Amino acid sequence: MTNPCKFLTCLALSFFAPWLLLVVRPALQSQKLAPQAYVKDRDGLEGVYPGKGIYRQGQLVYAREGCTQCHTQMIRPSFAGVNDGWKKGWGSDQSAIPRDVVRASTPFDYIGEPVAPLGIQRNGPDLANVGYRFTDPDGKADRNGLHVQLYAPRAGKKWSIMPAYRNLYTVRKIEGHGSPGALKFPKGFSPGKGREVVPTPEANELVSYLLSLKKDAPVPGQVVAEAAKK
Repeated sequence: MTNPCKFLTCLALSFFAPWLLLVVRPALQSQKLAPQAYVKDRDGLEGVYPGKGIYRQGQLVYAREGCTQCHTQMIRPSFAGVNDGWKKGWGSDQSAIPRDVVRASTPFDYIGEPVAPLGIQRNGPDLANVGYRFTDPDGKADRNGLHVQLYAPRAGKKWSIMPAYRNLYTVRKIEGHGSPGALKFPKGFSPGKGREVVPTPEANELVSYLLSLKKDAPVPGQVVAEAAKK
């Protein structure tokens, strides 16, 4: 090509067109998404999908601490009809032998989030439905267990490569009966005799955010179809 202007125009279009189709167009479409209502006769459910918002303050702490560097919040679809075994137990079914795999994420799962924290790479487990995984024997949210995971990751799993977020906690001398919010550690991980670890407000916001992550609600129009596959 001997015409510089024509060459530069073609070069610009070769970059602009993909950017327009792959970045701008999807971004504009996502801004128009709105919650979808379930149809009782069709889905057997009432309400809307997705049914709740997010803990925005906790998400800000999540982003600031760089959690997206190692964790995703996106369940990828299965390809070629092969279900990924790791997806079992990553949704609401937390039984010892889950029957089904969790569904893939959809754009609607992120409605209300200014930036969807899809993540960069999966060095740690996916957190799209982590709220189901931190529960006590009674099935209630285990805030202490999640706090301990953040403060001392290897207290739960010795092989964990997760960094400790001790900047979100205060270690101090126990006064009187101690703080009612002080963490309860397994043997060998306490901060020392006469000392306690207390979560900061930011740590509590982060834990509330993580426990709220349950992005596996049935998709309107697919509830019956998914049930028929079982």
